[in-house]
Amino acid sequence: MSLSFDGLLEAIQAAETITLFRHQHPDCDALGAQFGLKQWLVTNFPDKKIYALGYETSDQGHWPPADRAKDTLIRDSLAIVLDTANAARVDDARFLQASGIIQIDHHPHPELFGQMHFIYDDCAATCEILSDFMQNLPQYRMTEEIAAFLYKGILTDTLCYRTSNTTAHTLAMGTYLAGFPISIPALNRELFDQSLADFRFAGYLRSKVQIENDHLAYVILKNDELENWRLTAAQARNFIDEIGHVREFAVWALFTETLHADRKEYVYDGSLRSKTIVVNDLAAQFHGGGHPCAAGVSRLSKQEVVDLLKQLAVRISTESEKVKY
Repeated sequence: MSLSFDGLLEAIQAAETITLFRHQHPDCDALGAQFGLKQWLVTNFPDKKIYALGYETSDQGHWPPADRAKDTLIRDSLAIVLDTANAARVDDARFLQASGIIQIDHHPHPELFGQMHFIYDDCAATCEILSDFMQNLPQYRMTEEIAAFLYKGILTDTLCYRTSNTTAHTLAMGTYLAGFPISIPALNRELFDQSLADFRFAGYLRSKVQIENDHLAYVILKNDELENWRLTAAQARNFIDEIGHVREFAVWALFTETLHADRKEYVYDGSLRSKTIVVNDLAAQFHGGGHPCAAGVSRLSKQEVVDLLKQLAVRISTESEKVKY
């Protein structure tokens, strides 16, 4: 796989101030890309002003706090938006005010925004793309801290190199990062070890699984359940992989119920996963999107959840010959 970054280094070199943005409800790939790139810029361009912006974070892994920046600073900056397929999902809409915008992403069928786009949907992670960019600039310093940030993004977006979009290039970038003195066992523990409370919630979640025709599994968590477990909806949906390690399951989903502040009624956000069956096109019909085998939906009514589950069941039945159990 050959990636091109024509003009990216030159744009970075020309900018006095660079602001880095990620998507809402950030995962480890978004955070790893953002903080990995920030540290690479700080290390190699100490005279530049570098800001990593966003209001939300993740409880998976350890991440630095986001920076704060005034509107005037952002207007005078080069904005680099990472791991975000459409402008509406950027976790700080002020990026649109920047003097220049660069998009670096790996999601399929993205909305193009800004002046430069480095989008490679055959890469498993945005951190994979950035690793390629940095590897091909040996004149610039690479550090253990940068490598650890990027490795965490690749490791989680591939589910420890288990997803179907893990390629030889993905493994090569992991090998490149592992060449720095990062502790791979420690990073795995940081990302995947559970607290006792999480372990107990995972057991509860499995007890709630509903199964349709052996191959579709789903859980709908009510708002009061989230309150009882002292979890936010986003934190609960991070447990989606607890449902997936069953040979017979072709598609699995986790929905969380929250009270919509404006309409004063309950709505449902959901995470969808599959082994081989494409789900992101269905997610796009329900206020969402994502990767072919990993997607999300948002603000669904109860009836829309039912409709989505029916469509997933039909998709499984019509593509059963493609499913590998």
